[in-house]
This record gives sequence, C-alpha cells and structure tokens, in this order.
Amino acid sequence: MTTVRVLGVQMAVSDKLDCNLEKILTFLKPTDADFVLFPEMALTGYTGTFSEKAVEGAWKQIAEACRHTYTAAMVGTGCKTPEGTFIQTRVFGPHGQLIGTYEKIMATQNDRQFCRPGGELRVFKHAGVRFGCLIGNDMWVTPGCGPYPDPRLSYQLAKKGAQMIFLGVNSGASAIHMPFHESNLALRAIESRIPVCTANACSPDGPINCASGVMSAEGKWLVQCPREGEHAYTYDIEVQTGD
Repeated sequence: MTTVRVLGVQMAVSDKLDCNLEKILTFLKPTDADFVLFPEMALTGYTGTFSEKAVEGAWKQIAEACRHTYTAAMVGTGCKTPEGTFIQTRVFGPHGQLIGTYEKIMATQNDRQFCRPGGELRVFKHAGVRFGCLIGNDMWVTPGCGPYPDPRLSYQLAKKGAQMIFLGVNSGASAIHMPFHESNLALRAIESRIPVCTANACSPDGPINCASGVMSAEGKWLVQCPREGEHAYTYDIEVQTGD
C-alpha cells in the first residue's frame, strides 16, 4: 500500500481567464499534497472563445508554479489544436513537466457546439500510483445530454491498470440530476474497485449536483465539500500498489 494526499479545489469558474488563473496559482502555493485537482474548464471558463496565446501563457505559469512548489496538478482547460478545440485535463508534474493530457470523450451535445470529443483513454503515473482522468459527462453519460452510448470509461480505466480516478466537473446546479450523478458515481467506483476524487465548479445558481470530494472503492463518500461556495478538501488515500 502507498498513501497519497489529494487536494481538491471547488472554485467559481468565470469566463475571465486571468481571474481563474489567479485562483489556480493561489492553490498551487507550497503544500504537502501529492496531487491538486481542479474542476472542468477551470482555467478558460466553459467556452470555446478563449485566446490560444493567452491559454498557452497560463499553462507556462502553472507549470512554473508546480515546479516551484514541487506539486502535481490536474487542471481543467480548453485546448485548441489543428484538429479542433477540446475540453482537456492537463496533468502537470512536480518538476513543471507535462505528464500528459486527457481530452473529454463523452462531450455533451452542448459541448459539441464548440468542441470535438477526444478519442483516447490514458493512464498516467505519479507518486508510485497509476491514475486516470475523466471529465464531467465521461463518468455518468447523463440522459438528455446527447444520444450517445455509455462506454463505461471508469471501468475501462480500471482494466487499463488505473488505481485512482480524478474527475474534474462543471455540472451546474440542476437538482434533478443530483441523485443520478452521485448514485452513478458510487456504483462506478464499486464496479471499478478504485477510489474517485472529484472537483466540481461551484455554481451561482445554488447547490451543485455532484459533490467535490473522495468516493471510496466501496461507494461511500470519504470526504466532501459543502455544495455551495468555494471550498477545498485534503484527504489521504491508501492505494493498493504493485504491477
């Protein structure tokens, strides 16, 4: 077994990149966390109209902050490539290096108005732990968000050797979705037999419909933030290691 410390950040995400970046850098101050997890599209805001140049400059600042504090961070961001715009989680290592990226596969019908779905499920390694990243609808494939099949991506990650899943979310405050999101999250953690760490963006419209926290492999919340306002949690997770 190995123990890793996760810091999950529930933050307000605006359409102003500079404002979001300032908050992200605040949480990348010296910490004893092994991983810092931010919500879906935490950097750019939930839009496809961001400046590619500004985003690339922000990535450099985040990388430098990770290097300075020797922290690994998973940051939700928009990403523009020659193939199109993607909703992405960018995984920065403690030396400021890019460990890798993951692009949202189960982009919703609304997402697809400005972005393309990703095509590759990836497993990364840091602090002796193999982990995967999912983004929002990747976890639960919410009914009404597009007529797409459910590929059970969390289960696929477990089959690929992931020992933890980090889920960046920006799911809003629609109360009708809360039971589906959270029962789905619990069942998928049980099915995959691995813990899931979540970080959701807080909403100005009321309580968010999936908590920020850590769901155990047994389908129980180990820690969770209040559903309204900006908060952060820190939790030590024991992970069964070994190849």
